[in-house]
Amino acid sequence: MSRCVNRWIPALAALAITTTALAAPASGDTHVAAAGVPSGASAYTPNVPCRLLDTREESGVRLDAQTYRITIGDRCGAPSDLSAAVLTITATEASGAGHVTAYPAATARPSVSTLNYAPGRTVANTAIVAVHDGAVDVYLHTPTDVVVDLDGTFRPVGGPVAAGRLITVEPTRLADTRRPDSFVGEQVKVRGSGDLVLPLPAGVPSDATGVAISVVSVDSDPGHVTVHPAGTPRPNASVLTTDPLDRTRATTVLAPVDEDGIVLNRFSVGDLVVDLWGWFTGPSAAVSDAGLFVPETPTRVWDSRVSADPLHHDGRLTRTVGPDDVAVVALNLTSVESTDAGHITVGAAGSPRPTTSSLNFRWSEPVAAATLARNTTAGVTFWAHGGTHVIVDRFGWFTGGAAAATAAPDANPMPTTDRRVLVVSDSSFAGIRWNGALSSLQGAQFDARLESCRRLIGVSCRGREGYSPRTALAELQTVTPGTVDVLVMATGYNDFASRFPEAFEAVMNEARRLAVPRVVWITYREPVGYHSPSGASNAATFAANNRILRLQLASARWPELSLLDWNAYSAAHPEWATYDGVHLTVAGARAAAEFISRALAAMDRRPCPAAIGGPVTAGGWCAPPI
Repeated sequence: MSRCVNRWIPALAALAITTTALAAPASGDTHVAAAGVPSGASAYTPNVPCRLLDTREESGVRLDAQTYRITIGDRCGAPSDLSAAVLTITATEASGAGHVTAYPAATARPSVSTLNYAPGRTVANTAIVAVHDGAVDVYLHTPTDVVVDLDGTFRPVGGPVAAGRLITVEPTRLADTRRPDSFVGEQVKVRGSGDLVLPLPAGVPSDATGVAISVVSVDSDPGHVTVHPAGTPRPNASVLTTDPLDRTRATTVLAPVDEDGIVLNRFSVGDLVVDLWGWFTGPSAAVSDAGLFVPETPTRVWDSRVSADPLHHDGRLTRTVGPDDVAVVALNLTSVESTDAGHITVGAAGSPRPTTSSLNFRWSEPVAAATLARNTTAGVTFWAHGGTHVIVDRFGWFTGGAAAATAAPDANPMPTTDRRVLVVSDSSFAGIRWNGALSSLQGAQFDARLESCRRLIGVSCRGREGYSPRTALAELQTVTPGTVDVLVMATGYNDFASRFPEAFEAVMNEARRLAVPRVVWITYREPVGYHSPSGASNAATFAANNRILRLQLASARWPELSLLDWNAYSAAHPEWATYDGVHLTVAGARAAAEFISRALAAMDRRPCPAAIGGPVTAGGWCAPPI
């Protein structure tokens, strides 16, 4: 996508990668049927990526403030009677957090999402969308520019056919630029930018029209990836984007190929991992009704928020996402409310875990990725590295029948591993130390740096213990990067109001430099009589700073940020604070320590600390303190 980044990084020379032979096609892929095919069954036709819509140029039909109708039939080489379109949808320059939903034109909008976006970010995803009267509708939840590229089409067939059917294989690694020793031939490190040329994999017929591949851009600079057949010009299109906050992203691509293979162009410096999941037959293939695509209005098949069964770290869950006559399902995965960075891998139940990711997530904000999953009589298995809620929407399925399988039992225990938590406070929460409540910080490896008169930036005042402590920023600068899982900020009562926005940004940027994945900021008590020693802050300042914190949270600039609302939680307990309304009593010190402990357990979706206890959610993990 030509506008995702504002500079071109010189390309490396194209790299030809030699691949290994493929595993045999999956069970059922060579089935020849005499019976008729299901209604709507369609064969695939490749398409050199072609731009259908770019709202920055207002080239679509705008139905209202939030919906565009895109005519596809007879455009970009698409047939007039297509049943589904393979699209890459990219959201960019959004004014707020939201999502895109693509669905058949002039039909009721389903309660699903195709991709999720945040302000100032560029994100793309693949979608196989059913078409009505040659068109699709694209709904934008909040104002954003959106770019839609056509990558291929599906056209209805009346019976078994030779060309355009999906043949699946066991996932086969085609390229991993992080591991030069995994390639046959010249041993070179191939991280970089420019073209990565993959020859047609061994075992894929020379007249194959397309491949189904998963593409993971790993630790990449801001930019995008474009896929096109070898020997053809690079199109003005993209299949995957990365940005400074999400340097690793994954998607599944249905890409056209020719006998010379496929090119992946990296418009940024990064690594690529590419796995083959299958290919689409050419005219030399046997006639069959297996591997035809049946599009449908997008349907939600699992939302772990509703069923209270999120994927925990290193968990495994098997779910039914299609009927027994479905060989492969086309899914859209969305990770929401993740507890830490990680990924989801989707595969056939009863089979080993594939070696590649289907979706990668870093923050708790939603992120979506398309995938294909081989269906079995036991269902589809979802593996997780890192905890997350998962939403699964189905966009259609491929014929051929589910493979017989027996799934391993679900294994998804709640995490118990201690986090490394750094707490940085001023005298408000230093009462935890002064009043002997440090032992009430439970459930994590707490490094509690609780000092009197600390400021966020500038120079701290002289505290009750006779010295001026480091500022919060200076305290963070003593920390070794990568050694803190959670930073809890309980500092700010002594700061000048005019410098609070600057101080907030300085602390957040330092936390990013330290690679802290989660920052938890505790809100300030508002209805108080406190005045800082220098007169810099008071109740009005605390209320203003809380508003700033909420605005920063809503801005989505800081996806690692969470707020703990001590102001609201403690409002009904005047006995927790001394006469000034800020500093903790003995009872307040213990309540504050337990508040932090329970809140962190709830964020991690782990049990409440045994020494503290507390209510639990429907899923069994610690409920947030309210």
